Amino acid sequence: MSCELSKENVDIVDGSNNTSESAGETVSVKARKEKVKGAFLPLGINVKEYFKPPVIAVLGSGGGLRAMVGLQGTLSKLSELNLLDVVTYIAATSGSTWCMSFLYSNKNWTEFSCMKNLESQLCEQIKNATKRNWGESWMMIKERFLGEMYSLTDFWAYAVIFKITNTINRGKLSGHKAGCENGTHPYPIYAAVEKESLQNNDLGSWFEFTPHLSGFPAYKSYVKSELLGSKFEAGCLLEEQAERDLTYLEGLWGSAIGDTVPHLVHGLLHDAIQDFMSSLYGGVSSLCATCEKIKEIIYPLARNKDDMEKAWSTIANQIEDTLKTTQRMHHCIPDTVEYASYASMVKRNTIQGVCENATVIKNIVSCIVQWKWGTTNNFLYQWKNKMLEECEISTKEHISLIDAGLDINTPYLLMLPPHRKVDLILSFDFSQGDPFLTLTQTAEYCKKYKLPFPEINIDDNDKDIPSKSCYSFEGDGNEVPHVMHFPQFNVETCADAEKVKELRKTYGTFVVSYEESQLKELLDIGKKNVENNKNRILEKIKQCVEQCNRT
Repeated sequence: MSCELSKENVDIVDGSNNTSESAGETVSVKARKEKVKGAFLPLGINVKEYFKPPVIAVLGSGGGLRAMVGLQGTLSKLSELNLLDVVTYIAATSGSTWCMSFLYSNKNWTEFSCMKNLESQLCEQIKNATKRNWGESWMMIKERFLGEMYSLTDFWAYAVIFKITNTINRGKLSGHKAGCENGTHPYPIYAAVEKESLQNNDLGSWFEFTPHLSGFPAYKSYVKSELLGSKFEAGCLLEEQAERDLTYLEGLWGSAIGDTVPHLVHGLLHDAIQDFMSSLYGGVSSLCATCEKIKEIIYPLARNKDDMEKAWSTIANQIEDTLKTTQRMHHCIPDTVEYASYASMVKRNTIQGVCENATVIKNIVSCIVQWKWGTTNNFLYQWKNKMLEECEISTKEHISLIDAGLDINTPYLLMLPPHRKVDLILSFDFSQGDPFLTLTQTAEYCKKYKLPFPEINIDDNDKDIPSKSCYSFEGDGNEVPHVMHFPQFNVETCADAEKVKELRKTYGTFVVSYEESQLKELLDIGKKNVENNKNRILEKIKQCVEQCNRT
């Protein structure tokens, strides 16, 4: 199968064009604006019959499960106050993407009655995480690691994200088109970065995913989202691959913990092997003995951060020995009546299963040795485009897509392209460290690359522990958007500075499960940060309406 890259098949947007907006996004945003127009009167904002609605974007930062639950509470309150009805875009990084993909997989999720049910459903999933069924998880892991292309992102998605969310979402990102194209939902944008480009401080490292297109905004180069991961060369589609499911994408979007804390992956692999070995090979003593040898090596080395490559290489060699042993056993079973009882005890399919499982674990280990994340076929491979002339991205057959939180933990940069014309950004920050780091990093980035962003000034007394639940930064009413920044834990919402410190410790990014009372507390904090600032948000929306409709 082969076809040229074009608007009809992959939507590569040439850098000479004045816009990076896809036809699908254009249709969706136009439909959404029509919905938005009718949402101002219930908010007490009188507008003329023919007016231009401002473009309002909601951003959710990374922060693991803390961010997922926090954004759920935030969006629930925005929905309850009818403020979600005037939002055109929602964009997220890392943990906030888990909340987004969960919500967008449900019809009419923006309606408050539906939102309340989804909030309860999300909490039930997280609370019941100890009752998860690992069978489906292992089936997905096997499918990926017995295939042609895989990375630690596959293991992270179907083991860790599954462990946190207690669900495997088989839906597809392209499946969210309908709810966007009819204007029912704000247009969703998910963020990642290309690993090698990020390490080289390349402007083009940021990568965005939407229901219609996925690609590099800096190069104005995109592929249809359902074709991301397919093989391309010089503008020709060589081999179409199945679109990846949302659980895999959640693993890709939320891989920062794994990529920055290797010993977590080591420990998780150790535990997974322990569970899978005991459940899969029980009752076949000769195979169990071989698998025990693997476990004897894994147990002492799995958390060895200082000598990771040597440790995992040793394990890979042991697994290779296991494969050879089981394959020899497979070939030694005679197909005769005399050996029927023996063959029934150690069935060929059992041994074949052991070989497959050992191959899967060996391939996972090889990814750990290489520290291989987010490996994806590069749709720009050998593609000629004037925007790509001064970079090396089109020379790579594969790219590595990882968590954008490893660069800037909030997707401001995806909201700044001129074609999106965003007037107001409501940024809800769930970061663990500096509550203003995403702002200052974005401001520095924008200054360096001459992108529109307001001046950021934070009082020295607020830099460590925010005294307010909202900080507002003025745009120019034209190219520079207004920004309202909401730090999750702050004195205004959380009582005092000591409570803020306590909450930061309780809800650390590496915490992967919460009790019911903790879920309620996080949801309530997210809701209060919106409710406390309802009037300020409304005043800023009014200001944007006036600026957009000056004659």
